[in-house]
Amino acid sequence: MDTPHTDISAPMVINIPIKESNEALVSIDGHIDYGPPPESPLTRANYKLLREQVLVKLLKVEAGLPTGLKLRLYEGYRSPSFQQQLFIQHMQRVLSAEPKLNREQSYRKTALLVAPTETIDGKPLSPPHSTGGAVDIEIIDSKGKVLDFGMEVKDWHKVSNGLCCSNCADISLRAQNNRLLLASAMLKEGFVNYTREWWHFSYGDQYWAYSTEASHAVYGRIE
Repeated sequence: MDTPHTDISAPMVINIPIKESNEALVSIDGHIDYGPPPESPLTRANYKLLREQVLVKLLKVEAGLPTGLKLRLYEGYRSPSFQQQLFIQHMQRVLSAEPKLNREQSYRKTALLVAPTETIDGKPLSPPHSTGGAVDIEIIDSKGKVLDFGMEVKDWHKVSNGLCCSNCADISLRAQNNRLLLASAMLKEGFVNYTREWWHFSYGDQYWAYSTEASHAVYGRIE
């Protein structure tokens, strides 16, 4: 949780080679709880899909949680086309708040919270969610209520960037402990956390490869 942060779009991340495993996308239906389609109804067909080993690992995470607690998926796979829509929408929010930013500045600021589908020069990228290796995840109690994490994932674009950070200190001790509980459980099963977003974890993608010092990623983007 206190390790130095590296952005998803940083050169040392996006330049890591990908050796695609061709592992299938599978649905979490009947295995892991989930909420309604996030962001847009356009995600309905995809958001419950994950790479097979990611689902296996999530089931192990859930089995290790304290009694009465379960995981709830907010979002899994995103098509590159929808990921690009999210990027453009968030860039519009960024420019609305800071209209004097130039193209490069607005791109980089947008990329802090929404992974781009291409470099600023147009080179295709493999955003974590578009690989099927990334999950936005929460913990719920026995009544299906999300634990107190200091904010809800669905409000990521309405709150400050600082509040989204995994190690945010401006939240209650209970919320801090719940973020730590989630992170500890996920990291134990081999996931890595994107520390600008306490809810985002991935396995097998370039960010995972960078964070674990693996020689290559095993999941690339799926069209």
